[in-house]
Amino acid sequence: MRRRRLAALLLVLLLTLPLAGCWDRSELEEEAFVLAIGVDKGKESLYTVTFAIAHPAKMAGGGKGGGGGGGDEKPLILTSIEAPTVAGAISMADSYLSRQVSLRHTKALFMGEELARQSGMYTMDEFVRFRQARRTIFYIVTKGKAADFLKKMEPKLEKDPQRYIEQMTYNVRHTGMVPSASQIQHFVTQVNTGYSQPITYYAALNEGDGEQSGKGTAMTEGYKAGELPRTGGPNIELLGGAAFRSEKMVGILTGEDMRMILMLQDRFRRGLFTIPDPKRPDLFVSMEIHQGRPLRITADLSGQKPRLHATITLEGELLSTQSDNDYTEPELQVELEKATVAAVEQRLKSLISKTQEWDTDVIGFGQEVVKQFPTVSDWERFGWQDKYKNAEITADVRFTLRRFGKQLSPPRARGQ
Repeated sequence: MRRRRLAALLLVLLLTLPLAGCWDRSELEEEAFVLAIGVDKGKESLYTVTFAIAHPAKMAGGGKGGGGGGGDEKPLILTSIEAPTVAGAISMADSYLSRQVSLRHTKALFMGEELARQSGMYTMDEFVRFRQARRTIFYIVTKGKAADFLKKMEPKLEKDPQRYIEQMTYNVRHTGMVPSASQIQHFVTQVNTGYSQPITYYAALNEGDGEQSGKGTAMTEGYKAGELPRTGGPNIELLGGAAFRSEKMVGILTGEDMRMILMLQDRFRRGLFTIPDPKRPDLFVSMEIHQGRPLRITADLSGQKPRLHATITLEGELLSTQSDNDYTEPELQVELEKATVAAVEQRLKSLISKTQEWDTDVIGFGQEVVKQFPTVSDWERFGWQDKYKNAEITADVRFTLRRFGKQLSPPRARGQ
């Protein structure tokens, strides 16, 4: 009886040994937390991988005389290394860093435009498989080299540069000038399904000298990242998007293009628009426009070419008029609504034409077309991605001016 008790007690003790959980522990002081990774085309090897590693003392703040160490030193430590794979770069970096490289807190993957236009899918496979890397990592294509972007970026308003990038992605809520989402999981899903093609964030540095060559339009901000005619402020711009066909980047979208895409995806929320005054084309009218009713898309596949038609319903609030035209008057209100419809429809037509020239359905019309196929094999045989460039796609807009701001009539000088 005593032997049985001893045997049972010994068994219980043996079973509790694995519960300690300390055999694979990792101390915080032993890890180098990578907040962002930049990947460029290498010179001698396949990649040049740049790690932006958090500097613990500087990230904590403190300033001079505080516990954080003070000074003007940047909160990130940058190091670049050439390697055939990202995993190889991590292994090589561990050989000269005092801490082990960790991707547990990585927020963003920056890929240089040159590499993105050739193929970035090899890199993506590593991030999808590696247990440390989260699939929610932001995927951002940079104008020029990603290493230069990470080295020179100065967010100003945030101590953590990656926190600044994260805040910038939220601008889709009130501007509509960036993709609704651009994470590794979205990119891989879109490449594999074929319903639509990926759009990623597009970022660039702007020195703020006001001499950029980008050209705006009379309607909205028709600029690409890095082209805003401005001075001062942070030198980072997250604007528009990078369009892909499968794993290769094929073009750059402006902020205005992204607004039109979000409208055609039924994801547009609101934004400030400027159009020429219908009665005074040399002056402008500003409005805040938001989505009215849900988007409606119809698809007809009975002919030789697929035919699709989108109906977009928008509503707006008048913010300002530079002329003395009173658009609260019913006749002038109708004229302003027609001018807004014409402006939006023209931009939609231009966007659709651009994506068909690139031969990529980044808008996602395929998600509507696929509904007409009962099986996956039928959908794959149809070959939507090969038919997209020749499809007949049209869009019409319905717009109603609902509000006129705090003041109805335009301000006038005395005696007018």
